[in-house]
Amino acid sequence: MAAPQNHWKLGIFVVAGLALALATVAILGALSMIEDVGLYESYFDESVQGLEVGSPIKFRGVTVGKVGRIQVAPDHRHVEVQSELAVDQLARLGLDIAKKPLLFGAPRKLVMAPDLRLQLASAGLTGTKFLQLDFFDVKAYPPPILPFKVPKNTIPTAPSMMKNLEDSITRMAATLPEIVDQIGAIVGRIDRIVAEVGELGIPGQI
Repeated sequence: MAAPQNHWKLGIFVVAGLALALATVAILGALSMIEDVGLYESYFDESVQGLEVGSPIKFRGVTVGKVGRIQVAPDHRHVEVQSELAVDQLARLGLDIAKKPLLFGAPRKLVMAPDLRLQLASAGLTGTKFLQLDFFDVKAYPPPILPFKVPKNTIPTAPSMMKNLEDSITRMAATLPEIVDQIGAIVGRIDRIVAEVGELGIPGQI
């Protein structure tokens, strides 16, 4: 009776060992697929039409992350975009200036340079939207003042080229009536001068 019992125990041991080995391989494989990323929030005061979850985030043409989430901001006016930035890419580019080590199981928070901005951009003729991470003049592009509290892991945004163009056209359209009035006033003055010259008979005297 002892032999069958030993075989039963040996079978359980083999099955348990095989299950443990498979679980270890699965866990190691999953960990190898998990990319060490830093999560950041940004708030855009413009339309992000064409930007999708998974769209690339680039630093001067080099992909350093992807868009993780897009939703309406707490003030119902801005658009909140979460960035998943690859830690190894940022460290290689010298953008990661964090000093604290990564805590196991906790998302990495990178400390960014104060003049770093996130900007909506388009790729060539296709118009595919992506986010551009780059350095901007702090005086020309100060961090926007938002009507709600922002988290510490926030990357300020800079208006896109399309947004700047739209703002320029809007300003021009706003000043157009004033320009038309000025042109009308100038034309009126010319008419009065021509009329006065005709009344004085200057052409005949000449």
